[in-house]
Amino acid sequence: MADIILVKLENEEASRDLAPPFGILFLADYLEKAGFTVQLVHEEGTKDKVQSVVDLVLSESPLFVGFSTLTGPPLLPTIQASREIKRKSDVIIVWGGIHPTVLSEQTLLNDYIDLVVIGEGEATAVELANVLRQNGLQANELEEVAGIAFKRNGQPVVTEPRPFIRDLDEIYPAWHHLDVGRYFLSPDYFLSGLGGERAVVLFTSRGCPWRCAFCYNQIVNRRAFRAQSAERVLSEVRDLRERFDITAIVFEDDNFFTNTRRALQIIRGLDVPWNSTIRVDEVAKGGEDFVKELSQNHCAELRIGVETGSPRILDLIKKDITLDQVRKTAQWCVKYGIVTNFMFMLGFPGETWPDVYQTLELMDELEAMGETVHVRGPFPYVPFPGTPLFDLAIEHGFKPPTSLTEWSTYFFMGRRPSLPAYAEKRIAGIHHYRKLATRKDLDQLTFPLPAQLLARAAKFRYEHKFFRFPIDYVIPSFGVEMLNKIGLSAIVRGMRPESH
Repeated sequence: MADIILVKLENEEASRDLAPPFGILFLADYLEKAGFTVQLVHEEGTKDKVQSVVDLVLSESPLFVGFSTLTGPPLLPTIQASREIKRKSDVIIVWGGIHPTVLSEQTLLNDYIDLVVIGEGEATAVELANVLRQNGLQANELEEVAGIAFKRNGQPVVTEPRPFIRDLDEIYPAWHHLDVGRYFLSPDYFLSGLGGERAVVLFTSRGCPWRCAFCYNQIVNRRAFRAQSAERVLSEVRDLRERFDITAIVFEDDNFFTNTRRALQIIRGLDVPWNSTIRVDEVAKGGEDFVKELSQNHCAELRIGVETGSPRILDLIKKDITLDQVRKTAQWCVKYGIVTNFMFMLGFPGETWPDVYQTLELMDELEAMGETVHVRGPFPYVPFPGTPLFDLAIEHGFKPPTSLTEWSTYFFMGRRPSLPAYAEKRIAGIHHYRKLATRKDLDQLTFPLPAQLLARAAKFRYEHKFFRFPIDYVIPSFGVEMLNKIGLSAIVRGMRPESH
């Protein structure tokens, strides 16, 4: 019998490149070192998987079941499982992760949630488990546990913040609970083609010191950066290579190069291709020689958030970069053969059509620099709770969700992105048009002719920057949404090649 069950349920239509659930993997390690037995569950949130979680909890009757979740679609299966467990048992239900951290009091308004862990959960989970084992849900004892929220007489009570773990070398992902092979990335994950069959994801740090006004780090990590030592990271890589013969690494840190010296120590010790995030001001600071060194140490790709081509919007969102730094980064990476993946958004509060046009021009300019330059988006900006830009969006008329169920459909309603009320409506289909206009594989589709006709229209629209009356976007998107809802997803899959 497990003392504690830790669960992460993904969106029902989770990508085939399923990300490892590092949150509960680190929690399991910390709890086991404290003497607790733990069972982990990481599944897509289908009806059957939700029921299997419920059945497991009912059969094990753990001290508590902890759900880790994010804002958006993963909330729905987590709600369903929590509600059913609470309906059938007295098992204590604890929620953790980014969403309950940011909106802890609103989360606790639901009667199927007993407690919320706020922020970093390892030390909190151990202390909470000890208190619950001795005293259950007695409020006086819970008040002494830092980093949680609970209910007293039906009202939320938030305890004092818990200090961050400073030495991340002391915790490891508890991989013995899960099949590592399940998380190998597909060969086409790397745009460079260098990832191989056994690329893995690693998290080697937490937090980011920068002040981007749209980022959750503002509230969750409070702009504090902490990292595993280079020696620890390289030791883990060697272990993964020996045990699983990994072929590439994806560093999913919020900002891998925050400590440039540490990052360089790590990549100098690698002998497999890798990719990571980086900021263009960090590249500019290091200069061309820095980019050259990255290329000499197996750097296959860099992921770079530019967000906008408008200097005015860059200032608004506190990105603290310049467009000149963006262009230099692209030029140097082209020179040294590093694939770059630049990411953009549209729909910031206060953004005008001239700002949108500047973004599209920069995207086109970057992509024209060479075949190794890739541009993603532009994706619709979605106000994230707890961030400065979220408050600004509300000032512009944005009305945020008021319940967990509303938050579960917040990011995407079906197949079409939902836009804040203030956003320029023309931006909704731009990503669709841009992507469709440049696709090279339409003749491989099961139904190529409709896609080819839509692609011609998309190319015309994008080249002329004409996005009004997007009937050729709305109707096909609605059709795909309906096919999925009535269970004809096989037809939808036939609309795209098997490799996508």
